[in-house]
Amino acid sequence: MSLTAATSHPERQQVRSDLQANVQKNLSTLVESCRSVADMCRKVDVNRQQFNKYLVGQHVPSQKILQKIGRYFMMEAEDLFRPPAEFKKFYEGYENELPTDLRASAQFNHFLPLAKQSADLLEDYLGVYYRYHNSSIYKGRILRSVTCLYRADSMVQYVTVERFPLLDGSGKIGYSFTYHGFCLLLGDRLFLVDFEGKQRNEMTFSILTPQHRRPIRFLYGLVTGVASSSFRQPFSTRMALGLVDKGKIRKHHLRNATAVLPSDQSLPLEVREYMTGDNATIVWGGQD
Repeated sequence: MSLTAATSHPERQQVRSDLQANVQKNLSTLVESCRSVADMCRKVDVNRQQFNKYLVGQHVPSQKILQKIGRYFMMEAEDLFRPPAEFKKFYEGYENELPTDLRASAQFNHFLPLAKQSADLLEDYLGVYYRYHNSSIYKGRILRSVTCLYRADSMVQYVTVERFPLLDGSGKIGYSFTYHGFCLLLGDRLFLVDFEGKQRNEMTFSILTPQHRRPIRFLYGLVTGVASSSFRQPFSTRMALGLVDKGKIRKHHLRNATAVLPSDQSLPLEVREYMTGDNATIVWGGQD
C-alpha cells in the first residue's frame, strides 16, 4: 500500500488522509512498547528528529523507512497502515493485561514494587523464547512452548503458550493453555510467576539464572507447578529458555510449540544435554 498513489480526487484524498492518520497512531503504539523515542530510533536506525515529525503527523515515512520499522518489529510495512484498533490487537498478539483479581491480591501487591524496580534491569531479556521442560503429561517427552517477555505498566510481564498434540499420533494439536505472569529480579536470579488464563486452576513458579554474556541465547533453571491431571500432583523439573526473536509472538513461533522426544533433531544441543540424564527427571510431590 502506498500513499503516493493518491490523487487530488476528494475521495482519494480522504483515503490518503485516513492512512496517514493510521500510520501516525500506529507508530505511537510502537513507541509505547519501547523505553523511549530515542531508544526506538537508535534500534531501528532512523533519524529521531524526522521520526518526531512522523509522530505528530507532519510527514509520512517513506516506503524505505516503513520497511525498516516493519523489519525491526517483525511485521510487513503494509501493517502500519491498519486501522489503529486493529493494529493494536495485531501487534499485541497474545499479550494481555494481568487480571484484576491477581492485581488485587495481597501476594501480588507484595511483589509489585520488586517487579517495577527490576524492569530496567530486565530490558535485555525482552523477546520471544522457546521454553523447554520435561512434560508432566507426556512421559518421556520434552514440552516446547512459547514464552514472550514484554514491558507493560512499568514492569516486565510475560505470556506462555503451551500446545499439546493428540495421542493418536496424528501430530494435530488437541488443546492448548495460555499463562500470564510477571518477572522480577532478586539477587542474581530471575523469578517468573504465572497462572493459566482460561481455567485459572494452574500456576507455575520458575527460577532462572541470568546470562551475563551477550547476545543472550539460553537461560537455565527450574519450573515448579501442579500437574494438569486428576491427581493434581505438584512437580518440579529443569527448564530452559532459548531466545528466538525480539518483539512479539507470531504464528510461525506457535507452529513449533508441541511435545517432542529428547532425540528430536529440532532441539538445540544445549537444551538436549541440559534436559536429559539422571538429574533432569521430574520430581513429584509425595514421593519418597
